[in-house]
Amino acid sequence: MAEPVDLSGIHRELDLVKRAVCHCQLRGECLGCKGIEMVRQQMEAVVAAASQPILLQVAQETAAKEMLTQFSQMQERLMDDPQMRQAAEAVRQRLMDDPEARRMIEELMQRLGQGEEPGKDQPE
Repeated sequence: MAEPVDLSGIHRELDLVKRAVCHCQLRGECLGCKGIEMVRQQMEAVVAAASQPILLQVAQETAAKEMLTQFSQMQERLMDDPQMRQAAEAVRQRLMDDPEARRMIEELMQRLGQGEEPGKDQPE
């Protein structure tokens, strides 16, 4: 069985991002809060799936694809808002400037099989 993954650092960073993009005093009603909570759920689902035996991973694949579709739709709606797009870029830059956050993101990407450094070779 895989060792538990400590997500406290990522949760802490997501909480900071949520405070930065929130427009509803953290009541969970605005797109900023809802988007961050969707990211949190997606991240937890990926970590949970990565620690499951292969048969459970296969069984969860359809649900994960559906969640990814929902996440993509939410991302499109958020990126249609110029203020949200600007806030997202500021958050991305802040994360990339923090060596510990950058290391955690790179480790997560490697575990997901991407292996590329975040922020490189990505269209803007």
